[in-house]
Amino acid sequence: MEKILVLFCSFVLISSVISGDRYHPRKTAEDIEGQWRPGSDPQGINLDGYTEFWMKHGQDYINSQINKKRNNGKAKNIIMFLGDGLTLTTTAATRKYLGGEEVQLSYEQLPYYGLVKTYCVDRQVPDSACTANAFLHGVKNNYQGLGISANVPRANCDFEDSDITYSIAKWAQDAGMATGIVTTTRITHATPASAYAHVPHRSWENNADMAARCGTKTRRTVDIAEQLVYNEEAQKFKVILGCGRRNFINATVRDEENVLGRRTDGRNLIEEWIQERNQAGKAEYVWHRQQLDEIDVDKTDYLLGLFESDHCMYRNDIVDNRLLRQEPLLTDMTRKAIEMLKKDDNGFFLLVEGGRIDHAHHANRARQSLDETAEFARAIELAKLLTDSNDTMIVVTSDHSHVFTYSGYPWRWQDVLGIAMRDSNRVPFETLSYANGPSYGNTFVNGVRRDITDDDFTASRRTHQSMVPLSSETHAAEDVAVYADGPWAHLLTGSYEQSSIPMVMAYSAQIGPFSNRFPIVPAK
Repeated sequence: MEKILVLFCSFVLISSVISGDRYHPRKTAEDIEGQWRPGSDPQGINLDGYTEFWMKHGQDYINSQINKKRNNGKAKNIIMFLGDGLTLTTTAATRKYLGGEEVQLSYEQLPYYGLVKTYCVDRQVPDSACTANAFLHGVKNNYQGLGISANVPRANCDFEDSDITYSIAKWAQDAGMATGIVTTTRITHATPASAYAHVPHRSWENNADMAARCGTKTRRTVDIAEQLVYNEEAQKFKVILGCGRRNFINATVRDEENVLGRRTDGRNLIEEWIQERNQAGKAEYVWHRQQLDEIDVDKTDYLLGLFESDHCMYRNDIVDNRLLRQEPLLTDMTRKAIEMLKKDDNGFFLLVEGGRIDHAHHANRARQSLDETAEFARAIELAKLLTDSNDTMIVVTSDHSHVFTYSGYPWRWQDVLGIAMRDSNRVPFETLSYANGPSYGNTFVNGVRRDITDDDFTASRRTHQSMVPLSSETHAAEDVAVYADGPWAHLLTGSYEQSSIPMVMAYSAQIGPFSNRFPIVPAK
């Protein structure tokens, strides 16, 4: 009987491929009504319509939970992966994008998980600055503030010493650990900047941005790019890989790819960074993937990589334009960073941000966001292979959610990036859509929702429908997930404040607020 079922499944799969129904983006659930049967799903779960399959699946899950072993040892290394804008909906859609609902992304395979609340002190829906202050500093603050407390009003041009907050990167440095940052955004963008900068407004990435609000430099207000060169904690980062050259060079100077800078003070902060770091060891600056690949980590003490003038390129743009030999992917930068930091006998703290998941959502480009999430998951898988969970804590989370929706009643084998079903007026709508954003103008024509039947659903930059017109899609307020493995990872279960994340990481490594303050119990 089992062999007959397998043969039947194979026949249905082959028939669906030949008929063109499999993953057909233009066919709705109504179009293929009655074609799907339990056991014929082409995703690989051959007998998922049968009771025995799900009963065994549930038993296997219970066994995996029972057999989890808590690690109460000390974390030598900590790697924090931040998927900017990585919502639970994005994770679910990426599973389907990569093959099917039953796919488990690398971070979903980590043994412990929980949910965190993402609000700012002064806003219900957060931005990436106040959330970064929470998950790196352990202190919630105001919308758009970095490295300062909520006592400082947004865009205030001065503040007191008592208003400064410090990130877990500094706690690690104070304990003698090596530190690094990897991002696919500008290195002066909110998440990476929160590791080393202190500003009341995240947009002050260069002196011109800051001067527009504050005029000349005040006692405390120094632009983020300059802080990356001269701040105490910034000087100790062993590896910094990302993008955003424009904030380090003058507006009259062109970078390696012939793009003008944004500064107006005549300075070249890349050269200043090299000069400063060379006083403490061998410093290298790279802007091309080949240069990154050729770095000899054994002979390099400090590494700065800035691979674009603005943000790093989307992965699918790199692939589509055949730029893999020129532009490093998140996995490439993660590998080099871990190789650099593993040299230190005292361990390391590394922040890795998949920053363009968020940017694609803001543009209503679902495919690009899912593709960035897939690359983010690959970087996590790589980090797991390059480290040992016995002494390395890996924490994966997001800063905030998005108004991104996975809806309708599509059949299992339909393309997640295609049409879900038809509305009450028989006009088709997509499985993935947004509550607001720039694609509104492409969604409605004269107040009527446009028929998308003949659209090209395979375009990498396709925008998905949005219901409210905005120049940029907004964040959302719901909780985001945390996934963890390694020493004390079990503490990151349940529902809790986002600001608890760095406290748990610090506890696991006995740094910052928990330096030598708790007994270490050997892992069993």
